[in-house]
Amino acid sequence: MKIRRIQNTLIRAFAALIVFTLLLLGSVAYYYLRKILIQNAEGTTMQLVIQLNRVIENYISYMDDIALMAVNNEDVRAFMQNPSADSPRLRAKIGTSFEAIRSVRKDIDSVFLITRDGRAIAATPGGGLNPSVNLKDRFDELESKIGPDRPSVSSAHVENLMDSRYPWVISLVRDMRASPGGPSFGLIQVDLNYDIIASLCRNIQLGISGYVFILGSGGDIVYHPRQQLIYGSLKSERIAEILAMDGGNRNAVVDGRAILYTAVSSRETGWKVVAVSYLDELFSATREAEYYFFLLSLLAFVAAIGVAFFISTNISKPIESLRRSMQAVESGNFDIDITVNATNEVYQLARDCDIAVKKVRDLIAESRREQELKRKLELRTLQGQINPHFLYNTLDSIIWMIELGENERAIDMTSSLAKFFRLGISRGSETISIRTEIEYVQTYLAIQKQRYKDKLSYEIAFSPELYSHQILKLLIQPLVENAIYHGIKNMEGPGLIRIIGERESDAMVIRIGDNGVGMEAAQLEALAAGLIEPRQSSGVGVRNVQDRIHLYFGSEYGVRFESAPGAGTTATIRIPVISGELP
Repeated sequence: MKIRRIQNTLIRAFAALIVFTLLLLGSVAYYYLRKILIQNAEGTTMQLVIQLNRVIENYISYMDDIALMAVNNEDVRAFMQNPSADSPRLRAKIGTSFEAIRSVRKDIDSVFLITRDGRAIAATPGGGLNPSVNLKDRFDELESKIGPDRPSVSSAHVENLMDSRYPWVISLVRDMRASPGGPSFGLIQVDLNYDIIASLCRNIQLGISGYVFILGSGGDIVYHPRQQLIYGSLKSERIAEILAMDGGNRNAVVDGRAILYTAVSSRETGWKVVAVSYLDELFSATREAEYYFFLLSLLAFVAAIGVAFFISTNISKPIESLRRSMQAVESGNFDIDITVNATNEVYQLARDCDIAVKKVRDLIAESRREQELKRKLELRTLQGQINPHFLYNTLDSIIWMIELGENERAIDMTSSLAKFFRLGISRGSETISIRTEIEYVQTYLAIQKQRYKDKLSYEIAFSPELYSHQILKLLIQPLVENAIYHGIKNMEGPGLIRIIGERESDAMVIRIGDNGVGMEAAQLEALAAGLIEPRQSSGVGVRNVQDRIHLYFGSEYGVRFESAPGAGTTATIRIPVISGELP
């Protein structure tokens, strides 16, 4: 485990505390700053949109006043109702009245009178009526859009009633009836110059990229500064969401940028005047505040680190002195006197450590001897253990074979079991010959082969020169057992265990490999540490194998594992070449 110095821990704690505090304060301040900016932007933009909507309603209201004036004009009604009254003089009189209106209000582009029977009068700057337009069809088309006792207001469109002139206009149309609820016999159309609406919308500044657009009641675009981009599908608006708004504000993301929609509905036209503000431009005012906050945070952080360093040094210095003394003890120097320059709990701790070291010095030698003797006795006891699960499963397999009439297989398995017991629980020397160890492993594998049949096969190959050398008893079998229960038992298809022994310089290397399911890295580390053992073990586990090798030959020898999921596992035993028995 990595040891962390108290001084460093205190400095980190102070740093973490100040960073947390700054982040908390900064987050709260940033949140409320953004909230205030958004609220101010919503309020200001709403006022602009309301004002623009009122101006537009005034224009529409004036257009409707012109239409109502025409409806109530006796000359106009005579022209509309009585085709026989139609005369050049009457047309000129009506046209003069409308031209007078146009001369006063330059925002009015044209005024048209259209009768059901296809007659018309146009007050327009230059040009007559377009002969290619069927006035009866136009009358029917316009009449279908008019509500009862209310005019219809169109979105922006190109007016084609005039010959050789096609201006962009917004049209207001009213019908003329002989009596309320009766059929209409004429229509009055007043065209507003589209540039008036566009100019009003363009004059509203909403940051660098913000703009205003107008939607008709059916979602059609009355005005948009980027109308061509929308028609070309190069830009989009959340039209459905805007139509669902009953005025107010709404956040959205359009074309990858966060925006604020501010909308006001017109009761006169049914239009929605919508302002678009880009939040990144809105928050650009916070850049300077962020800069000063960062500068102050940096200064506070440096000051906190300085204070933490001073305090932590006074706390950690005597502890560091005690640590150096204990390191000397750790290296084997038990004659050291442990003292520290402190007047707090560290002094008491140092004194207790000094007393403990002196006591340990007298006990450690005897303890080592007792532990070594106990370890040897424990290991010898473990060598003689045979797990009841293995014996039970083997006897159960023998009974199963006898019941099925497979007597020869039962005899073979019984003989192998007897041989396994004879070799495995021997109380003789700590070492046996390589030949005997191989025979023991072959006996164990023969028993397991009877149980697993075609699912298990094995190969054993040792260099002939090794047969005359010695090996610790029961060194290979636990690793073979581990390969069966952790590698082959849970795999699909036949399993293979390959045991290979060879000499490498002055060492004997034995590899036990399987083609089983393999292990993850974490499981491999646990197995190497002896934390995982077969559920049906003969009693001498992987950790026992490692401990015996270290005890008899030193930590430079031992067992290591190599494995990967789906690629099998290989256990490699490395021990010195032994010619005679160990003491």
